[in-house]
Amino acid sequence: MQRLQGGKYGTICSRRSSIVGSRSKVSEMIQRADLRTVSSRYEEMPLSLVLFRYLWPFWLFKDASSGDRMTRAAAYRHNRSMRFYLPGYMLKWMFSSAVAYAFLSAADAIAAISDSWHLFNWLAGAGAVAFVGSLCVLLVTGYIYLYLNRNEG
Repeated sequence: MQRLQGGKYGTICSRRSSIVGSRSKVSEMIQRADLRTVSSRYEEMPLSLVLFRYLWPFWLFKDASSGDRMTRAAAYRHNRSMRFYLPGYMLKWMFSSAVAYAFLSAADAIAAISDSWHLFNWLAGAGAVAFVGSLCVLLVTGYIYLYLNRNEG
């Protein structure tokens, strides 16, 4: 049995050669997919990018405020599909705020005991800034999660 293959001009070939050709194309696509997954693994990324993706939840989302209506709708659908990752990020930031608060409390207690060292006052201030910053990220992430869960768009 013969069949027509190809684009504009088409070539006539037997069924057996078209099956063999399609198998080689499928195996080539699988090999390309394997190469793509290898290059996107965390082992090959710089440590700064890995830490950025581990701690910063906003890299997952697209800007839904610019572009035409269809682009904004596609970005919003993408953001809604990514909302399921936010509780994990909120847990990480809750842990980091607890660590910052513990550091703040320890530095403040040491600063109260030793009046001669002002270093612990500065460390307590740094712990307070880290605590407030982590609380801000935690609150914004929680708001985004609730907003994307409630609004269908």
